[in-house]
Amino acid sequence: MKGLVYHGPEQLSYEEVADISPGSGEVKIRVKAVGICGSDLHGYLGITGRRIPPVIMGHEFSGIVEEVGSGVTGFRPGDRVAPFPVIFCGRCGPCKRGDVHLCEKRRLFGVLTENGAMADFICAPANGCFRLEDKVSFETGSLMEPLAVSYRAVGRISRGQIEGANVFLVGAGTIGLLTLACAKLLNPARIIVSDLSDIRLEIAKCLGATHVVNPAKASAVEEVKRLTGGAGADVAFEAVGATPTVQQAMGGLRQGGTAVWIGNNKPMIEINMQEIVTRELAVFGTYLYNFADFTKAVELLNSGTIEAGPIVSKTAPMREGAAMFAKMAKDPGDLIKVVLVN
Repeated sequence: MKGLVYHGPEQLSYEEVADISPGSGEVKIRVKAVGICGSDLHGYLGITGRRIPPVIMGHEFSGIVEEVGSGVTGFRPGDRVAPFPVIFCGRCGPCKRGDVHLCEKRRLFGVLTENGAMADFICAPANGCFRLEDKVSFETGSLMEPLAVSYRAVGRISRGQIEGANVFLVGAGTIGLLTLACAKLLNPARIIVSDLSDIRLEIAKCLGATHVVNPAKASAVEEVKRLTGGAGADVAFEAVGATPTVQQAMGGLRQGGTAVWIGNNKPMIEINMQEIVTRELAVFGTYLYNFADFTKAVELLNSGTIEAGPIVSKTAPMREGAAMFAKMAKDPGDLIKVVLVN
C-alpha cells in the first residue's frame, strides 16, 4: 500500500509502505478522507517534537471498513466509519473517570511513533469506530475529530453561561469555526468573531456569527465593548494560542467574565495576571475530547444539526500531500481545512 511518510522537518514522501492486517478487535479501514490538522503542520516543520520519523501522520479521518479482525461483530466490510483516534487502556484512573483522552498510556494516531491515516489503509479498534451516514460525505466525516475538540471546549462551561450571553471568539480557523457552530446551538445573544482573514469571517457569518471584526482594520476589543454597551463579552473562546490573540480575548471580557483557551500554538504566552486577578476573570483550558464528546460530534454531523462542509477549503489526492503540506506551512492564504482523499 501507499502512505505519506514523514522523514524529518519538511520531508514528506508518498511511497510504498508495509501492508497491514487487523488484529483481534480491530477493523482495517480503507481511508477515504483525512484532514491536515494544525498540529500536523507543526510536526511537519519539526517544531513540536511530537512527530518522530519515520511516521505516517493523520488523525482526522473517515473511510470504509475493508476487513474485520477476530472477535469483531459490530461491523462488516463496506460500512462507512469515522474512528475515535485516541487509543486508550480503559484501566487507569482517567479512563475510569471517562476522561479517556487523558489516559496515562494513550496513543494518538499519527502522533509520535503511532502511524496515522495518511495512507491507503489503517487499522483501528472496532469499539472506537462510529458509523457515518450515507448522506454525509467522507470529507465532512473527517471533521468529526475537530468538531469533538470544539464541542468539548463549549462544554467546559455551563449551558447557562452561553444562553442569552455575549460570546467573543478569537480565531476563525477550523477549531474556531466549529466552536462557533457549537456555541450557536446554545442560543447566545451575540457571537462576535475576530480574525485577520475576511474570507474566514464571511464563513463565520454563514455559520451563525452575528458580528465579525478584522483586528487589522479595527480594534476587536473596542468593537466588542461597543456591541455590548461598554460591558464586554460574558464568554470568550481563544482558538489560536498566541500572545496577541490571548490578550485580545481577555481584553474583550466583561468584569467577572470567563475565557476558554483552546489554542495550542505557542507553549509560552505573556498575559496580564493582575488583570485576571483584579477583574476576577475565569480561565479554563481544554484539550482533545472524551468518548462522550466524540459521540456527540458524530450525532451532530450525522443528523445535519451542524453543517460543517463550508469549512473544507480544498481537497487534494493523497499523492499530492507533500505539496499541500508545503503550501499550508509556508503560504496558506485563506485556506482553512485541507482534506487529502484516496
